[in-house]
Amino acid sequence: MFEKPRGEMVTVEKGGAETIVGASVKLKGNLKSDSDITIEGIVTGEVKTKGSVIIGKNANIVASVKAKNISISGAVQGNVEATDRLEITETGKVLGDISANVLSVAPGAVFTGKSQMAEAHKEPMVEAVSEVEPVIEDEQGEKTEKK
Repeated sequence: MFEKPRGEMVTVEKGGAETIVGASVKLKGNLKSDSDITIEGIVTGEVKTKGSVIIGKNANIVASVKAKNISISGAVQGNVEATDRLEITETGKVLGDISANVLSVAPGAVFTGKSQMAEAHKEPMVEAVSEVEPVIEDEQGEKTEKK
């Protein structure tokens, strides 16, 4: 997942991203991958991967972002969905709805939208109540079941 070597720098384990959108790059369209993506530039459209996405602190994203793990240090305008972990660092800004299994929002981060924590297990939290026949009292105070 994510590890923080020194300070605020966030890296993906196993050596880095397969796809890097550099700081001088402006990408308009859909960016899809099966591996890790690092974004330092501007992306408009959709970002989707089975791996991780790291959004650098100077990045500006106007897109929906969907990945296993997501770390946001820049600005994102759009919905963000992490199937595992979502991290918004102290420099991160998100304007949109977010969904994640694990959510981490650092002090100083900006988030405007709705958040939803994914359910790890689909077990009901409340047990079902069995139906009981209503009981009524007659004028003498005797209880009888209503039929």
